[in-house]
Amino acid sequence: MFKDLHRIPEQLPGEPSRQQTSSGIALSIAKKLIGLLVMCVFMPSLWLLYLPLRLARGRPPCVPSCTQLRRYLAKTLTEQAPPPGIALSVRVRLFLELLRAGLCVPLGGLAWFLDELLYGRQLRAVALTAPVFELSAMRSGSTQLGRYLEEDPDIVAPTLLQSMLPYLWLWKLVSTTLGRVVDRRWVREKLLDAMPPAFVQRHEADPFRTDTMDMPFVFQHLNIHARALGPACLRDDYAFGRVVEHNRSLWEHDFVRYVDGLGRKAVLFAGPGPDGRPRRLLVKGHFLAAGDALERRYPDARFLTVLREPLARIRSAVNFVALAPDMAGLGSPPWSWCVEGVVQAEIDYCELEMAWFQRAGARRCIVRFPDYVQDLEGTMRTIYRECLDQDELPPHVPRVHQKRQRTNYLVDRSLAQLGVDEGKLRERLKRYAAWCAPG
Repeated sequence: MFKDLHRIPEQLPGEPSRQQTSSGIALSIAKKLIGLLVMCVFMPSLWLLYLPLRLARGRPPCVPSCTQLRRYLAKTLTEQAPPPGIALSVRVRLFLELLRAGLCVPLGGLAWFLDELLYGRQLRAVALTAPVFELSAMRSGSTQLGRYLEEDPDIVAPTLLQSMLPYLWLWKLVSTTLGRVVDRRWVREKLLDAMPPAFVQRHEADPFRTDTMDMPFVFQHLNIHARALGPACLRDDYAFGRVVEHNRSLWEHDFVRYVDGLGRKAVLFAGPGPDGRPRRLLVKGHFLAAGDALERRYPDARFLTVLREPLARIRSAVNFVALAPDMAGLGSPPWSWCVEGVVQAEIDYCELEMAWFQRAGARRCIVRFPDYVQDLEGTMRTIYRECLDQDELPPHVPRVHQKRQRTNYLVDRSLAQLGVDEGKLRERLKRYAAWCAPG
């Protein structure tokens, strides 16, 4: 499947550098140490407030479990990875980052509990009837489709910012007070400025629109750090279609509670639709590992996927993960780790997706990428009929795609440049590729 991964250069001619300087690494460690000391001063009082609520109400789904935290601390000390291996400076920074995350658990936990105390009765009264789960593989075109659907006034979809900060009291505070002071354009610009330009080219991030909601979730539960721990950890933890035993509870319990809580808050915050009835919830992401659990929780749910030819999508996924923002200051993972981990994870996803969407169960709707690109109106009619029970396409639904820039990337490595044997990968996924092809 792979050819000479250890020979993949970290920078090709014309590509921006992904490497950190020695001074940048030292500064990152110093900042983490100072931040940790500050947390040691202020967090004990919050722990005294959090622990009684934690014992009485259970752990909120937006904070990591003690088991997860211990597992990542142990991996940071002992995990081995292929060359160039995990640098000591990365282990030090990750260990400090995990300690900070553990100390800060009461911040997220108390913020979640505050919603329950202030709005618990209202939230319990919200009915999530026939929610739509746009459940597609990475780099399949699902974000653009989700943004078409969220324009429907009868639909509510949690925004990226709401997924990052899933607290209803905070949304209300921002909308009534801070929203008058803080300009949305300023927030959007600050978010984009924090991301590498090569990544922004590939993903049109907007904090005020729907996005892949399981990405903030895996950040909250520490899985985002799998990128720094080698390809095996990346395949297990930074993936969405592979249930391994240590992550089973994460996807089948925590994630479902997170979706339910976030969904109820989004529906309550948005208020009724134009017809006076509660809006339909739309959640967009790659969370196939939670598909069975969500199906059990919402038997009337509709599951929507976009199928795209796998080799082009996997190539895009490897570039996407390698260029993803370094949220924890750990540096970019080696290209070889991204290739091995992402390709294996995406093979897992393809095989599970084909089995899952062909299986009888809750209502499933399949959209094929070429049809979506060439016949948007026909595709939207299918989605509205199968997912939203509407035979007529509402007038606000777009009939043609908006023009988007999808060339001249700063970084766009081919499968050959990534050390992937295209023939072997194509053979492995030939049944899946045939399933994805327009029929």
